[in-house]
Amino acid sequence: MKKYTYLSLVILVLISCKSNHRVVTSKSPSINRTSKTHKSTKAIPTSSDKSTEAASVESVSATTNKIIRKALSFKGTKYKYGGTSKSGMDCSGLMYTSFKSANVVLPRTSIDQSKKGDRVSQSKAQKGDLVFFKTGRSGRINHVGLVVSVDGREVKFVHSSSSRGVMISSLKEGYWSNAFSQVRRVYSSSATNSPTPIPIVLGKGNSYVVKKGDTLYAIARKYKGVSASNIMSYNKLGSSNLSPGMVLKIPKGI
Repeated sequence: MKKYTYLSLVILVLISCKSNHRVVTSKSPSINRTSKTHKSTKAIPTSSDKSTEAASVESVSATTNKIIRKALSFKGTKYKYGGTSKSGMDCSGLMYTSFKSANVVLPRTSIDQSKKGDRVSQSKAQKGDLVFFKTGRSGRINHVGLVVSVDGREVKFVHSSSSRGVMISSLKEGYWSNAFSQVRRVYSSSATNSPTPIPIVLGKGNSYVVKKGDTLYAIARKYKGVSASNIMSYNKLGSSNLSPGMVLKIPKGI
């Protein structure tokens, strides 16, 4: 009887060890699987995401880069009041010529150029923006430059200085910092990804660049004596549907 009892106890101990062993080994793989699953849920940017983002940036900045390259091509050109060529260039002439290279026609003077586009804060300035200054005693805008780079809080712009000609300066420089007036952003109709395309003056105000949400009737109301049907027939439109960035010719009002 004692031997039977002893053998029974040995068998129970062995069975208990095997059971514990199975419990330990079954938990270990479970922990590993959980760890791997957790790692796989992390968002990892794909190459296609990066390429799409890069393509978007390139399409938006193509016109801006063209304007900047044109402006920089005049670097070293002497200052000449009313000049628009390499034989001499004034500040607004530099802007007028540079933007015209991308089929964006600005007014000829700095004060008129300061009325175009959207005003943005200096902290949000970016390449291609226009920067305006008040350097005279009149307190009126009389100087303009084109932003060519933004590095942290330093904004650099190309302009035609009356003393040194076409050059690059920084808004951190005391003279320009004190004379600074405003930053304006002018969108080109060819930049289809621009957030809010605005009217661009072409010639003498006889053209209009369609904005998001515009209708022919809303545009017609901006011009005295012009109707939606006038605009449709003048532009030979087959329907009243408009697309942002579309350039419409505006007929003379009656």
